[in-house]
Amino acid sequence: MNRNTILKILIIVCVTAFLGELKITPFNSSFRIALGSAGFFFLLLYYKDVPYLLTGFVTGVLTTLFRTGLDSFYFNDFSFIGSFLTHSPIIGYYLVFATILQFTKRKCGSISPLMLGFFGVLSDGIANIAELLLHSAINGVPFMFSNIGYVFIVAVFRSFFVIGLYNSIESNKLKAIYVEQRKKFEEIQTILSELYIEGFYLEKTLTDIETITRKAHDLYQELKKLEMPVELTRSALLIAQEVHEVKKDNQRIKAGLEKLIAEGHIVKPVSLKEIVNVSLKANKKYSKSLGKNIEIEASVDVDLKVQSIYPLLIILNNLITNAIEAIDETGFIQVTVRMLDSNIIIEVLDNGPGIDPDEQDVIFEPGFTTKFTETGKPSTGIGLSHVKLMVEKLDGSIQLQSSPVQTAFTITLPIKNL
Repeated sequence: MNRNTILKILIIVCVTAFLGELKITPFNSSFRIALGSAGFFFLLLYYKDVPYLLTGFVTGVLTTLFRTGLDSFYFNDFSFIGSFLTHSPIIGYYLVFATILQFTKRKCGSISPLMLGFFGVLSDGIANIAELLLHSAINGVPFMFSNIGYVFIVAVFRSFFVIGLYNSIESNKLKAIYVEQRKKFEEIQTILSELYIEGFYLEKTLTDIETITRKAHDLYQELKKLEMPVELTRSALLIAQEVHEVKKDNQRIKAGLEKLIAEGHIVKPVSLKEIVNVSLKANKKYSKSLGKNIEIEASVDVDLKVQSIYPLLIILNNLITNAIEAIDETGFIQVTVRMLDSNIIIEVLDNGPGIDPDEQDVIFEPGFTTKFTETGKPSTGIGLSHVKLMVEKLDGSIQLQSSPVQTAFTITLPIKNL
């Protein structure tokens, strides 16, 4: 038995012994109805890995010694043996209680709260009867069959109180676990959406590298036909070989990215509302990190589950992020998702300063930007180019409407491609 198990048993003993003093004595004897058994039942449920029989026996013995010790302070004519025998029937109570629960645990495994409450009542009631019988045998207290009904009534209230408390705590634990897992899920999906776009560009780069390799090899063949100097033809061949090695390295990187994305990918389709919520939560945090007071809301009037999670996250994240950065201090961003015929329409509207008419034709070009750092360094200008690439990948279209007081991007995506 390890130290952790011993500590749990000691906790059960201490709590049970203390709560056992919150009692009533209904039968004019040393028999008591107390909260100790409720605490014992609750802690056995909470500490599922403790040995029930050993715990019941130890709890009974130490509780008896605890009560005997208390008697030594309260009674002048204290007798250790007499006091110990008076309280010793409680050993039978906890041992019988633990035995029934142990049997239930082995035979039933995971059971419903209602059935667990029933077995709790059974354990408590039978254990109390066993304690009364031991009282009768050891202390000469007459056993009254009329008391059995009272014992089981108390057992019902006590057991279902424990089950209610236990289920409430377990429910809160599950909620906390769900919230934490949900947070990790959202963070992972955001990261994977970034990896997805990197993989997309890497695939495009591989095509370019293949073209360069072919051109370098063609140059080598042409120089060889023209009987150019050996050093020159070898240089052309070497360039083709080195570019080919770069291609193989990029292929390995791409394969690693695809494996990582596949491992973190959601197998089941996800609702559009859930995808929008993931994006909104991440961007609300981003807005706060910039010290801006921006109200970000969404209206999703589509009950549709899709597989194209990452392209949609890339589209939403970039459009909302751009809107946040465009707004000076305070403002609002409204995301609307609706269905029109066989298409999904996504609109991201903000009340930022708008986009200059002269720039509207080039905002989707890679490298174009109107954003600069405090040191005057321009941003990468690839956010909207990401959006355009993803929209085109899904055979969709994107439109811009902008005025000095608001900007709206409207994206049309065929449902069949989602």
